[in-house]
Amino acid sequence: MSDPLDSVLETRFVLGPNASLSVRGAWTFMIWVSLATLGSATWCAVHGFWPVLPFAGLELAAVGWALVVSMRRNRYREVVSFERERVRIEFGVAGQGVAAHVELPRAWTRAWIERDAERRHAPTRLVLGCSGQRVIVGCCLTDEEREALAVRFGTLLKVRRGRLDDRTSHSGMTLGEG
Repeated sequence: MSDPLDSVLETRFVLGPNASLSVRGAWTFMIWVSLATLGSATWCAVHGFWPVLPFAGLELAAVGWALVVSMRRNRYREVVSFERERVRIEFGVAGQGVAAHVELPRAWTRAWIERDAERRHAPTRLVLGCSGQRVIVGCCLTDEEREALAVRFGTLLKVRRGRLDDRTSHSGMTLGEG
């Protein structure tokens, strides 16, 4: 029989960029841009403006390169796994496996948002940390998504061994109260 708290104690988040362009969509886009560019460049070349052809080729090469870079970046993933005793963070590219991973003890790990004090409009950073070790996660998320995820991570970190962690039950007390 499965414990109902197992789903809370063991949770996995897969973080990735908002990749709205599929490979098929990228090919379709490249074909249409190529047809339009080469069509207008051919018309110009037929009418004596032949120097347009090399620039059309350069333009298509630049668009193709940008699509390749975009599609490669869309495959970036971060997997944050909350297990009973640890938090495991894995970084990598979809289809290529884990490039790096970090493990933190769940009981001592905290989640917080950092803001750049010098640059007011700089993106925030979602940090998981323990004993001086810090791991920045959610680089491909928006500020709002990072803030919501920090709240969710904080809630998951408070839940431990089937109850709310003792650290949170006395949060309003100061030294000498009991």
